[in-house]
Amino acid sequence: MKALQQCHAQYPYLKFVGACNDQKHALNACLRQERLERTRKNSDAAREKRRAVEERWKEIDAES
Repeated sequence: MKALQQCHAQYPYLKFVGACNDQKHALNACLRQERLERTRKNSDAAREKRRAVEERWKEIDAES
């Protein structure tokens, strides 16, 4: 983010014609990777929670 901000500060008008595109693409790739990791963690957590709930329901059914 800092690289993109510095580029925009250094080239206030050239940023409109693509002078900072390399920094922008690098930032997008980084943010995408973070989002994918966060999505994977959330999916794993939801899967584990769902498994625990199903297991608990099986225990309740067995006790009934």
